[in-house]
Amino acid sequence: MARSSIVTLLKLSLCLLAVLATPFPTQEYLNQQQASLAGFGGHDDPLKNFVSDVVHEDAVIGGSSSGSSGTTSTTTTTSLAAAAPLSSSSSLRYTTQPEEQGISRPSWFTSTLLARRLLAKSSIGIASTVYQQPSSSSSSSGPADLQGVPISLPEYIADCSASDSGTQEDDYDGNINNGNPIFLGLYVSTTFRNAAQGSNVSLSIDWWTHLNSTEPVYPDFPLSEAGLPRVSLLGYVERIEDGSSKSLEECFLAAHPDARVWLPGKEDSPHRGFWARLVVTQAYWVGGFGDLQQIGWVNMTEWRGIGRYASADGIGDGSGRGWEDVRLPGE
Repeated sequence: MARSSIVTLLKLSLCLLAVLATPFPTQEYLNQQQASLAGFGGHDDPLKNFVSDVVHEDAVIGGSSSGSSGTTSTTTTTSLAAAAPLSSSSSLRYTTQPEEQGISRPSWFTSTLLARRLLAKSSIGIASTVYQQPSSSSSSSGPADLQGVPISLPEYIADCSASDSGTQEDDYDGNINNGNPIFLGLYVSTTFRNAAQGSNVSLSIDWWTHLNSTEPVYPDFPLSEAGLPRVSLLGYVERIEDGSSKSLEECFLAAHPDARVWLPGKEDSPHRGFWARLVVTQAYWVGGFGDLQQIGWVNMTEWRGIGRYASADGIGDGSGRGWEDVRLPGE
């Protein structure tokens, strides 16, 4: 036992000597580490720097921003390249100056036309609402702590902008459905229960299911959903009075033939339903990768003034184009 204790003490002594022999970082070493971080533009997190540049994209793309206090220089988005540099011969290099490579983004009016076309071609969207203060008549079967919690669920939608218009050419003129997608709401639906209690609604739609019909956005670049359009529509649900036009029903069933079995007032329907529209108050567009497409808030005057075959006078670039004059990737 004594011999074993002596061996153990010797081992502990050797470990202690090894620790004591390890040098602590000198000030010179710390200075070298700080200098190495200078390659990231003075930031110790290259991704953080990149995100900051994206947030201030308008200033980055312009190279500088002018204000009342003069011109402020900005740093171009190069921090990720410093972390993982690409070969000089790579065809995938990103630039915040698309014009330097002969690339031009669509105009914002064209992007809004694309967004309206995306809505017209979509039949399902992801609706997000927020649980409100439970009312006295609310079911108590769910969790008790959901107030303020968001929830996202898929919903059938249809763009019936032309269903109440007098002519195809004037489907934007005085038509309350123009740019406002139609729901066949169900009383059992969480989306519409939350909306009835005061929640606003956002509806997200995208073109991602068409990926295999598209082409790579860059040479040798993989097909990527991230490079395809999507739009988020913000607004509120407004019920459409019973006895709405027959054309509205026909429009919705053209997109969802199965919904005929739960139309409002339908006998033997699995659920009671009603017609409603999402009154769009704002729209956020992501056309794809930011060096090729526009990203940002849509001009709502243009959104509401665009029709299928034409646009209202004074809208956009004055071309009078409608959303049938543009095509989404792969069309």
